[in-house]
Amino acid sequence: MIRVLFVDDEVLAMDYLQNMISWEEHGFLVVGHARSGKKALEMYDREKPDIVISDIKMQGMDGLELAQRLKEKDPGVIVILLSAYKDFEYAQKGFEYGVSNYLLKHELCEEKLLYELEKVKKKLSENEQRKKIYYKYFTKQLIYNQAEDMELPELGNSFFLVMLHKEDRFVHGSFVEQGWTQEETAVLMRSLEETVEDIMFISSVLLNLNTFIVLYGIGDINSRYTISSRIGQMCRRIGNSLCDVEGCGFNLIHSDQIRKNEISRVFQKMSAQVRRSVFWKPCCIYPLSRLKESGEEEKISWNEQQEELRQMICNLEGGIPEFICGLFEMVRLPEYNLRALRELVYMLENLMRELENKEGIAYPEEEEATGSRIEDIQEYYKERAVRICREISEQEDQQYSGVVREIIRYIRQNFREELSLEILGEEFGMNGVYLGQVFKKETGVTFLKYLTNIRIEEAKRLLDDGKLNIAQVSDMVGYKTSQYFSQIFAKTAGVTPQEYRKWSKKR
Repeated sequence: MIRVLFVDDEVLAMDYLQNMISWEEHGFLVVGHARSGKKALEMYDREKPDIVISDIKMQGMDGLELAQRLKEKDPGVIVILLSAYKDFEYAQKGFEYGVSNYLLKHELCEEKLLYELEKVKKKLSENEQRKKIYYKYFTKQLIYNQAEDMELPELGNSFFLVMLHKEDRFVHGSFVEQGWTQEETAVLMRSLEETVEDIMFISSVLLNLNTFIVLYGIGDINSRYTISSRIGQMCRRIGNSLCDVEGCGFNLIHSDQIRKNEISRVFQKMSAQVRRSVFWKPCCIYPLSRLKESGEEEKISWNEQQEELRQMICNLEGGIPEFICGLFEMVRLPEYNLRALRELVYMLENLMRELENKEGIAYPEEEEATGSRIEDIQEYYKERAVRICREISEQEDQQYSGVVREIIRYIRQNFREELSLEILGEEFGMNGVYLGQVFKKETGVTFLKYLTNIRIEEAKRLLDDGKLNIAQVSDMVGYKTSQYFSQIFAKTAGVTPQEYRKWSKKR
């Protein structure tokens, strides 16, 4: 509603004006009546009307002086003067003080008043648009610390910031930004501008695809408790409105009361914190002051855990979900470690893809997308690892007898150790030669050939990784000398380990 204040020292004149039209039906709210210019200034400070309709001739402060004083307070206020015919030339001087228009009292009627008010509506709308554009520019300058010389006295020097971040999606091992939908943006804009008492919406700025920064002004409140209560009330209102939109995952961070020169520093802190939202609960409101600032994050090497998990999956061992949960606990405790989480995800994604490719397991793309909270990601990799185990087990069940399946699992688990048919015979309590015959009949290759293939595939993976030299790779895959390893590798792969590594780097 457009707020209107009447000023006239004649009560009957004000009553006549108020009853001339149905103000509220046309979008106007009469907020008061003042019988003098002095009283009008007091009411203006309290009611903040958009339009002041004043008689030009009054005792004490007349309409022209009132218009001048109002324009000094707020250049955007609309002032309309009412004058008698004999005051025509005098009334025209009002334009020098920024008066919007003057109306002759004896010609005033419903039609003319509505016509003038429609013009005022249009002008207010244009002023509001210009103000929004400038406030948005002002906000950007503030958050990037480039507004030292910009002054907007009407906004005061008491603010708070809100950052709204749309939840990312986790797709194919990466965090993918999600933009705000049209419905979400519409709901958000309505909730941002529906303020609570003593809180003024200034501007919202879309920083990137998924992040809004919102600047609010705080009225003349002396109690820090009241300020904190108002900020919390406003943020809960925003959060509740977004929760009503189906599927809208978001993070909301807000500051406490801050001054103009603190806005840029607070914005930088918010930007640093929102990157760690993967550890937060979904659709929650977080006061910036209660979020712990992160220090230097510890680097975790996942090589040992990667090897252990690979063996557990390949050997179809139990406890894989619990093992993966343990890995994610390492990035949660003793405190959140975003760097380590990203490296863990990178390791798990590469391992899963390697095993899927090796075993010929296709993973449906539509199942790749999940929420971006750490619990969602943990569950995703638990299910994926279990699925790979199930696929491997089903493939082996279809191909081999129980004895051969057990031999294959034993070889995969112990290929780094010295193995022979005699050792297998002792392990399984059977004749080693007979086991070798059964193994070749079902797999199509000899025990030695199968063992060699397993060792060379692991050697290729280690050479691709590039962290170990040839001698170390040889020892890791069960060969006592690098010379013998190189001979076996060349015979099996068609190139020497050195040639394979050069090719791998180029690839």
